[in-house]
Amino acid sequence: MILLVSFSCDKKTQKMEIVRDCSGTYLKKDGKDHYVCNESKLSSYATGDKVKVQYDVLTECFGLIDQPICLLYHEFEDKIEITKIK
Repeated sequence: MILLVSFSCDKKTQKMEIVRDCSGTYLKKDGKDHYVCNESKLSSYATGDKVKVQYDVLTECFGLIDQPICLLYHEFEDKIEITKIK
């Protein structure tokens, strides 16, 4: 049972570049963008900054999500939640 619990969290740590547009905030690694569900954690960083983050991969963003203010579709690999900025 303990083994099962330890593998249920998909935590990853990587250095990634911040990408923002009117559709949201993304972290880019190896040419792939990852949609950030809790983008407020990156509010003190600028687009293009590189940050080392620990994150969980999610199937859906939970909580209140603001609607995009544009009609731009930004393709992304997955949705993530930042758990720590190092």
